[in-house]
Amino acid sequence: MTATIPRLARRMLAGLQIAAALALLALVVLLLAGTAPSVLGYESFVVYSGSMEPAIMTGDIAVVGPVKAGQLKVGDVITFRTPANPEVVVTHRLVMLETDPAGHLMFQTKGDANDIVDQVQVEQSALLGRVVYSLPRLGYMVDFSKRTEGKFLFIALPGLLLGADYLRERLRRRDKRTAAVGLAAPVASVAAVAPVASLAPVAEAAIAPRLQGLLAGGRRALDAGYFDLAKKAADGALEIDARNEEAWILKAMATGDSASSITLLQTALVFVPGSQRVAAALLQALQLKQEHVTA
Repeated sequence: MTATIPRLARRMLAGLQIAAALALLALVVLLLAGTAPSVLGYESFVVYSGSMEPAIMTGDIAVVGPVKAGQLKVGDVITFRTPANPEVVVTHRLVMLETDPAGHLMFQTKGDANDIVDQVQVEQSALLGRVVYSLPRLGYMVDFSKRTEGKFLFIALPGLLLGADYLRERLRRRDKRTAAVGLAAPVASVAAVAPVASLAPVAEAAIAPRLQGLLAGGRRALDAGYFDLAKKAADGALEIDARNEEAWILKAMATGDSASSITLLQTALVFVPGSQRVAAALLQALQLKQEHVTA
C-alpha cells in the first residue's frame, strides 16, 4: 500500500505537468497566430464592434496586409483611420471608389451589419491596408494577456510545471531509497535495528546547525550584494529541507529578476501550501512588478 501511494502521486503529477504544458502551448500558439503575421509586414487589430458581422465578429482579430490604393476594388474589406479622430481604427467594406478634382482616390465604406453607408469618405493617406483574413475570438485572448490576470497566468503555468517536475523527482528518489532499504533489511539482524533507530535524533541535531548556518550565510551574502552565493546557500538549505520557507524566500530574493522571483515563490507554495510568509513575499513581488510596469 505504501509503495502504491507514491506511484499514484507521481502519475498525478505527470498528468498535471502534461495539462499545464498543453495549456501553456495553446496560449502561446494562439497569441503567435495573431502576432506572427507582423513578420510579413502585416498588422493585427482586435475587432471591438459588430459592424462587420457576420463576416468579422466582435472579438476577432483582423489581419491587415499592405496594399496600394490603386489595387483596391469594390467589395474589399479595408482598415483605415477616421479623419476626425486618427486614433480610431475602422474596418469596413469598400462600396465605392471616387476621384476628387485633384485626381486623388477617395473611398466610401460601409459595415456589413450597418443599414447606411459611412458618412465620411476615406482618404488614401488614412488607409492602413486590406483585410487578408480574420482569427475568430482570439482578440479576447490578446486582451486577456495584457491584463494582470493574464500576465499572472503566463507566469504561474511555468511555475506549476517546475514545481510538479521537482516533486516527481523527489518522489522518485524517495522510492529508490525505500527500495534500497527494503533490500538491505533482511541482511540486518534484529539486534542491529535498535542502535540504528537511535541515530535519528543525533542526525537531526547535526543537520539543524548546518541548515541555520546556510541560511545565515545566505542572508549575509544577499545583504552584501553577492546574489550567486546567496542562491547557492538557499539551494543547499533546500537540499536539506525542501519545505523551508526562509530558504525559498532567500532563493527568490537572490534571483534579482522579478519574474523569476515570482515563479520561485509560486513553486514554494506547492511545497509549503498555506505558508503565510511565502504568500506575503509573493504578493509583495507581484506589487513591485506591477509598480515597475506602471512606471
